[in-house]
Amino acid sequence: MLIVGERINTSRKIKGEPVIENAVKARDADYIADLARKQFEVGATYIDINAGTLTMGEPEALEWLTRVVQDSVDAPISFDTPNPAALERALAAYDQGKGRPLINSITAEQTRWEAILPFVLKYKARVIALAMDDSGIQPDADKRLSVAQELIGKLTDAGIALDDIYVDPLTFPIGTGSDVGVAMLDIIEKLMIQFPGVHTIAGISNISHGMPARKLLNQAMTVLALGKGLDAGIIDPNDRYLMALIYATEALLGRDEYSMNYITKSREGAFEGI
Repeated sequence: MLIVGERINTSRKIKGEPVIENAVKARDADYIADLARKQFEVGATYIDINAGTLTMGEPEALEWLTRVVQDSVDAPISFDTPNPAALERALAAYDQGKGRPLINSITAEQTRWEAILPFVLKYKARVIALAMDDSGIQPDADKRLSVAQELIGKLTDAGIALDDIYVDPLTFPIGTGSDVGVAMLDIIEKLMIQFPGVHTIAGISNISHGMPARKLLNQAMTVLALGKGLDAGIIDPNDRYLMALIYATEALLGRDEYSMNYITKSREGAFEGI
């Protein structure tokens, strides 16, 4: 499973405080570098960076985050912004030797599509495709599936390989309706069957927004989604139990040949105390 580490996001609060945002505003490179290293060391494939709460200062902040993160870890970066100016500055500063960038994200909204697609093509980036269009975020699962199918078609027509497309069906908080989890799982399953070679990705932690014992819901949803074909996640890799469940589930689903990755992680002590 491709793991996108979600922790460097200025909207994320720690004990109610905007700690990440404050660190970015203060240009606290040591703090940000530590967040990047801790995620990479426990299995993050990509380090996601998001400075969206900084509004007017986002382009400068995202460029700064790019330089700090790539100097800290030998991992590619996921650029999490709908802001073309911020994306342009960050990608221009990015060291392609770290690996192909991941652009998070493009949508079927006409303005956003036209603004983001040139960057995907120019930098030969992988791309997350959010299942939304000019009608907004649709709670109706059939509508989101239709938008996702449309996006896959448009991206492949533009020359993007299926293997470089990560479709996000959008994760609604379970508190907004008893069927939102089932609907998301259904979209994942249908996309993975209909488009062999495409990827699906989800910001799993959104499912538990506003609920008690959030980690439990996140962990359960991850296992269920893996069973439907999900092969990438925007998650907290520092959640040891969640990572252990991912390794175990991949072994049981036959995605881990002879369970070698699971065995290796066990030998490395990844499951101790769990």
